[in-house]
Amino acid sequence: MAKKFIPLLIMLFTAFSAPAWGKVYIDLAAPSRSALPVGVQEFRDLGPATSAQDKEKREEIKKELYDAIVTDLKFSGFFKVIDKKANIEDPSMSGLTEAETDFKSWRAIGADALVKGGFLLEGDKLTVEIRFFDCVTEKLVTGKKFAGSAKNPRRIVHFFSDAVYEELTGKKGVFTSKLLFVSGSGGNKEIYVSDYDGKNATKLTRNRSINLAPQWAPDGSRMLYVSYKRGTPAMYSLDLTTGRDDALSSKSGINIGGMYSPDGKKVALTLSGERSPELYVLDLETKEYRKLTDNNAIDVSPTWSPDGRMLAYVSDSSGNPHIHVLDLSTGNSKRITFKGKYNSSPSWSPDGRHIAFSRSDGGRFNIWVMGPGGEGLAQLTFDGDNRHPSWSPDGRHIVYSSSGGGGSLKIIRSDGTGVMKLDTGVKGEKAPAWSPYLR
Repeated sequence: MAKKFIPLLIMLFTAFSAPAWGKVYIDLAAPSRSALPVGVQEFRDLGPATSAQDKEKREEIKKELYDAIVTDLKFSGFFKVIDKKANIEDPSMSGLTEAETDFKSWRAIGADALVKGGFLLEGDKLTVEIRFFDCVTEKLVTGKKFAGSAKNPRRIVHFFSDAVYEELTGKKGVFTSKLLFVSGSGGNKEIYVSDYDGKNATKLTRNRSINLAPQWAPDGSRMLYVSYKRGTPAMYSLDLTTGRDDALSSKSGINIGGMYSPDGKKVALTLSGERSPELYVLDLETKEYRKLTDNNAIDVSPTWSPDGRMLAYVSDSSGNPHIHVLDLSTGNSKRITFKGKYNSSPSWSPDGRHIAFSRSDGGRFNIWVMGPGGEGLAQLTFDGDNRHPSWSPDGRHIVYSSSGGGGSLKIIRSDGTGVMKLDTGVKGEKAPAWSPYLR
């Protein structure tokens, strides 16, 4: 049986909720909002430990569940998690329902909301029940029960966080989304996949060569990447469910910068042209290439607009590398950056309203955003050396690589606030790509 790289670990058993706060409690369009104080109780072990080793395993699961929910709540930007040292209610003495919860003690430490849960470990099967309460009304907002592998308790929490986010905002959460990235920490450059927060990093390529520029298929089932495993830079497609690895483009010269079209039927990429590297579109059904640019410049790093009608890309046709936008229906190209000595790595936001990119004015790179016509230019990062921005599927966050300290991944909100450094345990991470919503 083929190895499955991204298995479906979770099965939803039950869902229960009471519309205590209304269907949409948090307005994502609000210009500013105060973080809601939330208490998080340690998860209650609902089963007995059978040995010292079993007890140690249960304690580790309890720690992972707590850390994951706190990370998710903070990442959302809507909550301020109260230090658990201030908690009064004893999780071993209280239950998971409204009737078994001392809301007065939670309000006493300033909590307007409360998360509490319990888990049952049976062999490798982990069942987790989590509830989110409004401490003011003393009512349940939403509750879920999930089952999955005890090897990945954080994944279970991410499913719950998605449910809470959607309950409170009316929008999908990104907590079950994933990241692709490159690391050269082992001497070669291999591609990894991790949870959105950098945890549970798993190596996807093991060819001991140079593997670069991973990108997701629109449905999240495959990734594009460039590899030198056969000597020259060719483009491959790896099925993340079956592990099947196919060569998509291996023409003479370079085959780089691949990105799936929004409908998944085409790939934009750069090939060696007669005079210089040019942009092409490969039709995955007919295997035919369509040439998009024809000049003496180097044209690379194509990124599709969400409607599939345009490509943003990098060209040095004006001397220095700048961002251009190509209209695929007319073939007309427009330059949209005019400052900075080096502009690179454009990434189109999911709503089509912004393009993130990396810019250097002669020193280190930083992350910027602008409209698709070059309007509304704004700098998001101001320290370090930051490159390769990639949008979250909801467009609220951007992940990027930062070279400080040997290389790492960081996430920033699209308004330039809330920088979060990820700890993947791999080190030397570069070229991240945020997944679409995953099924």
